[in-house]
Order: sequence, then C-alpha cells, then structure tokens
Amino acid sequence: MPEHSHGESEAAGRILRGLVVAIVITVVALLVEAIGAVLSRSLSVTVDAVHNVPDLFAFVASYIALAATARGRTDEQTFGSHRLEVFAALLNAFVILTTGAVFAYPAVLGLLHGTTLAGPVDPVWILAAAIPTLFLRGGAAIYLGRIPRRARDLNVRSVLLHLATDVVIAATLLVDAAWLLLSPSSEWIDSAAALVIAGILVYESIPLFRGGWEVLTERVPSGISVSTVSKALGSAPHVREVHDLHVWSLCPTLVCMTAHVRVDEMSVSEGARVTEGLRRLVEEEFGIVHAVFELEAEPFGSSSTRPSISPAAVGPT
Repeated sequence: MPEHSHGESEAAGRILRGLVVAIVITVVALLVEAIGAVLSRSLSVTVDAVHNVPDLFAFVASYIALAATARGRTDEQTFGSHRLEVFAALLNAFVILTTGAVFAYPAVLGLLHGTTLAGPVDPVWILAAAIPTLFLRGGAAIYLGRIPRRARDLNVRSVLLHLATDVVIAATLLVDAAWLLLSPSSEWIDSAAALVIAGILVYESIPLFRGGWEVLTERVPSGISVSTVSKALGSAPHVREVHDLHVWSLCPTLVCMTAHVRVDEMSVSEGARVTEGLRRLVEEEFGIVHAVFELEAEPFGSSSTRPSISPAAVGPT
C-alpha cells in the first residue's frame, strides 16, 4: 500500500537547509563575539558569546532530530521519529533557561557595584561584535521565516524563537555601546544590558517548555477546539452525529484525530467518499493531517441510538 505523507514532510529539505544556515551563522557569531568579549571586557557581550554555545548545541540537536524524522516510518515506529523533535526542543529550552539563570548572577553583582567586574568597558569593540552579529542573525531569521507556517514543527519554531530573541539581544548590545559612547562613566549600563539579555533567555525558554509539555501530555493542540471540529464535521453532508472524537499531536506539524461518525445508510464506496471529504475538511480548516474516521451507518428515519451496521471507513494510512 502506498504511504501518504499527510503533510509531515512538507518543506523538510528547506527546513534542514535552514538549520545548516543557522548552525554556520551561530559558529561565525560565536567567533566574532568571543573576540569582542575579550577586547571589550563587556559582560553583556560575554553573556551573548557564551549563549551562542548552547544555541549551537540546540541547533545541532534540532538538525539530528529532524534528519531522523525525515527517514520516515518503520515497522517499529509507525509514525516515524517525530517525538525526537519534541525532546530536542525541550532540551533546547532547558539549556537556554540554564544559560540565562547562570549569567543573571554576575549581572546583578555588577549592578550592585555600579561597574563591571572585568575592568573598563570599550564600547567600540562592543559595536564591532554587535553589528555583524545583528546582520548574521537577521539574515538567518529571514531565511527560516520564509518556511510556510504550517510546515514549521516545534524545533523550527524553537530555532526561529532563538534567532528572533538573538536579534533583540544584538540590538541590546548596540544600545549598550551607544550609551557608553555618550556617557563613558555609566559602566553600570553594561551589567544592566547583561541582566536584560539573561532575562530574555529565561523568557525565551517558557513557550518551548509549554509547547513540549502540550505534546507529551497529548493535550488538544493550541488553536484547535474539539467542539468546533465536531460542529464542522456534524455539518458535513450525510453526517448525523459525531462522537468519541479525540485530537492530539505527535509534534506540532503532525496533528492527529480519530472520531466515530454516524451517517445515513450507504454503500462502501459512498462511505469512502464521505470519509475522504471529512479528512479533507479537517486538514484544510484545522491543520489535522492524520485523521481516522469510523463510519456507523444507520437506516434513514431511524431514531435508534445504536447503529444498525458499522462498516469502518478510515482515512488514508
């Protein structure tokens, strides 16, 4: 039997290429900011430079997870390796959270002392690190941002979130440098910028944890209402009733559902057409790419609450 993709592999090649771009750019940004951190003696640049290391680890983990998923299903993993993407995203979130929490401490100490802990800060070298980093990250974010929204899994969203917040962090470094150029005695601003960056990293991890938890606990995905799905199915031609409806996701781009659908009595071929119409409806309106329906046929005019026959008509496998 031919295997249907159900949208799982949409834009897979572009996603993997985008991750390669993100990995290369992160390596370059790490080198640029490492040099800038040493020469500028800036805590804020140091935080951002070190934060590139877990970013690089996170992007590589995302690439490995997506590459494993792209290999498709096996007899042992009939849905493929989609859950690897979720575990990679949760690992990313933990690394980001830890980085932010660790660097918040020296930033607070710097604010309390009113100066930096490593000596006078050179704003020129902050600019030398921040400007190319801003352009590199912005270019990677634009590239990945062109991937269709529905094709983005949790890993791609985590990478985009990384890059978007990294652009904000680079902008924070620019503000830090500009402030010090205008007011050289205000060295506390560098610690303040480092604390802002640490706060951004902590905040960045929250939606990643939430998204991963939603998938692993098999909650109904955000943006989908079971009652709305049931109402839409119930309004389809030949449908009398919808019950035992379940919606969950293996990863954010592979949303699944099952449902029992009571329909007018019909032939097997007519039931197959009804099933195909229902599958197309939930995919187009709700992004549910793997739907299985069990049709319960009941004679016209019957008021019985139990079906007279129960032929199974399921969505594509």
